[in-house]
Amino acid sequence: MHALLRRNERGQASLPEMMVTVLLLGVVMTFVYKAVDSTQFAISGESARLANLDEARTLMAVTTKDLRTATRLVPGTSPFVAASDNDVTFYANLNNTSGGPRKIRIYVDSTSQLIAQAWTPDSGSVSPNYTYTGAAVPRYVGRFVTNSTSPAIFTYYDRNGTPLLGGTLSAANLLAIYSVKVTLVVRKQTTLPLRPITLVNQVRLPNVDYQPPSG
Repeated sequence: MHALLRRNERGQASLPEMMVTVLLLGVVMTFVYKAVDSTQFAISGESARLANLDEARTLMAVTTKDLRTATRLVPGTSPFVAASDNDVTFYANLNNTSGGPRKIRIYVDSTSQLIAQAWTPDSGSVSPNYTYTGAAVPRYVGRFVTNSTSPAIFTYYDRNGTPLLGGTLSAANLLAIYSVKVTLVVRKQTTLPLRPITLVNQVRLPNVDYQPPSG
């Protein structure tokens, strides 16, 4: 009888043993929860990073495409009307259904949006004396550009690869532009502590070597 009672007692866990078991289970579950939470955070972070990258690539593609079409209206003149760190205006062979080059402006507004606008030549204006007094048509808006004063969005280079410095370029420097480096800092997703995506692309302007006939 006593032997049977001792066997039954050995088959039951004591209160301290149960407490230790519960404590160990709690520790294990804490590690499991942290592992799952870390995995979910990593997945969310990668998705946000890819969203930033996709937005940056899209903006870079359209911006560099527009710049690449910069063209002279008259031999010996610049394709560029004005150029500074975050604002550039130029004539472009871009969808010239109106019969003449468009005038394009790409700039950053007061809310840090990258905006592109386009003007078509006025009706009745002819080469090379095109005029652009009509309303500008928006081409695209980049709402997630976070470039501050540095780095500049646009950096201009001459034929020798020397940067043309000085904030707003002079008439002589406008004429010397041979390529443009575009730097875009984009952060579309702001809910996670991610660094913004920075893309850099230098665009050579093939049309600056072309001298259009005047008149």
